[in-house]
Amino acid sequence: MDNIDKIWDKLLKLTNNLENMEAKIINIGTVETGMWTLLKCKYGCSNYGKSLGCPPYTPTADEMEKVLRCYDVGILLRTKDDMGTINKVVVDLEYFALDIEFFKAFALGAGRCKICERCNLSQCIHPKLHRPSMEACGIDVQTTAKNNGYNQMIGVENGEKFYYDYGLLLID
Repeated sequence: MDNIDKIWDKLLKLTNNLENMEAKIINIGTVETGMWTLLKCKYGCSNYGKSLGCPPYTPTADEMEKVLRCYDVGILLRTKDDMGTINKVVVDLEYFALDIEFFKAFALGAGRCKICERCNLSQCIHPKLHRPSMEACGIDVQTTAKNNGYNQMIGVENGEKFYYDYGLLLID
């Protein structure tokens, strides 16, 4: 079994065989960045500048594009309105990948960090638990999702609207 299969098996264990979650191994070339994502953070989110996991503390889209060029493969995860689970699973997968010698493994979560009630904005006190979100790093999550066969960003279940949340594990 090669090491990516080991990561996939770990993912299945962490998510009870992907119950309430979907995941795909993807080519990093399908991940899109866009400067507009940072505008959505800066002008559309009340958490802008209030967390080290949010802009302006995160990489810009241009910087993230350079980071992405260091990778070939990733695992894209999707769940319904469950940022907390996505964020925990991608970080757990990152540490598992590191243990099996994927030394460049890095996780990107969904949404703002909710670990601390208030971020100290100088140095993260939970660096083993927290990773920035895809969108905070300039990744166009919608286009990336569509490039990988996830065509819906919003769904309706039992008459209630929900949003899909995404996380990404960069591995190589």
